[in-house]
Amino acid sequence: MRRKLGDRRGRPRYDIVGDLWGTLETVLRMPLRNVGPGGALIESHVALPAESIHRLTFSYDGQDASTQVRIRHVKPSISMDGERTYLMGVEFLSVHPALVGHIERWMANGDTEAAEA
Repeated sequence: MRRKLGDRRGRPRYDIVGDLWGTLETVLRMPLRNVGPGGALIESHVALPAESIHRLTFSYDGQDASTQVRIRHVKPSISMDGERTYLMGVEFLSVHPALVGHIERWMANGDTEAAEA
């Protein structure tokens, strides 16, 4: 393959003709609005598609607990600082025992505001 004049690439690149699908994984910190044994309500600046499945990691007191969730509903909202956000209801699909312990403590203390998803 011939390189164009001024091209500083060390290796050749090839043009893609047509669609080439891929995936992107990212991490977003989202405030937890409320939580119960079967699911939670989280706030996000990004609306995730309803019925999509994701992995959420809950952080509390320096400990992390992950679970697989399904987005059940998405409602547009305005945050306290005036930004557009989304309130999303999630259903827990598989709950790690450490997360069950966190949820029980949050519910007993009424302390759902301190956690982040």
